[in-house]
Amino acid sequence: MKYLWVMLLLPLHALADNSCEKIDSCVYSSMWSDFSELRVTYSDGKEKAGAEFVYMDTPTESLMTFPTKNGTATVFSVPGIATLWHGIGTTGIKTAPGCYENVGDLFAIIQSYSVRALFLIGFGVKGGPELVNKSMPIDASSLNDTRVQINPGDHMIIKGPWSLKGIVKKSESIEFQLAHEFTAEGKTKSLFLRGLWKKVPVSLPVADTQPLGDWLVCMSGTYSTQDGKDQFTPVIEDTKNLKTIGDVRALANSNRQPSPVK
Repeated sequence: MKYLWVMLLLPLHALADNSCEKIDSCVYSSMWSDFSELRVTYSDGKEKAGAEFVYMDTPTESLMTFPTKNGTATVFSVPGIATLWHGIGTTGIKTAPGCYENVGDLFAIIQSYSVRALFLIGFGVKGGPELVNKSMPIDASSLNDTRVQINPGDHMIIKGPWSLKGIVKKSESIEFQLAHEFTAEGKTKSLFLRGLWKKVPVSLPVADTQPLGDWLVCMSGTYSTQDGKDQFTPVIEDTKNLKTIGDVRALANSNRQPSPVK
């Protein structure tokens, strides 16, 4: 994507095996995936400011922010209802498949910045957040290529040999500073990661009153096959009454209401 500030992450690959079982790299990532807030700054120089990616999760919604050439963009997700994009230069209400021409694989790419950080922290700690006590030095390496699953459909490869040095420490949150060397295009590359990991309740900074006219709204739905052709049915066909973020949240709330007793 032209508007995405691209770091030295490796390209995404399709995963034939959708299971994380028996894959160590998936296990290390998943040990740290139950966060409420993750902030990670990537830079290609230790003293450089870098670019910050922010991830926030509640039991019903999630948010990601990422840098673009024009500022910070936002992805706001209400699972089962819609994924909304702000600051990418495109607006409107479309179906999820209809949005692909605008966002392509960008959702997985933004996810990959969090998953790479979670994997590296887990690999360095050799376990989950419960193992971090005050301050823990990190010094780990691998001679082999490492496959890291981003989601059930995409993964990245960290080319070996690669190494990891730094520190992970716990106070009110878990903070990390890591220097990551890996191989790309036959040369040794460096990434520097710093940030924090939290597991406390958070409120997403997305107000109900925000107008949908400022967002690209990608409506979720279900796929089926009819006469040998794939069909997509959005969660709602008539979207003319959707005006604000609150209207989208209301769709989710109505879907969560228990069915009336007959």
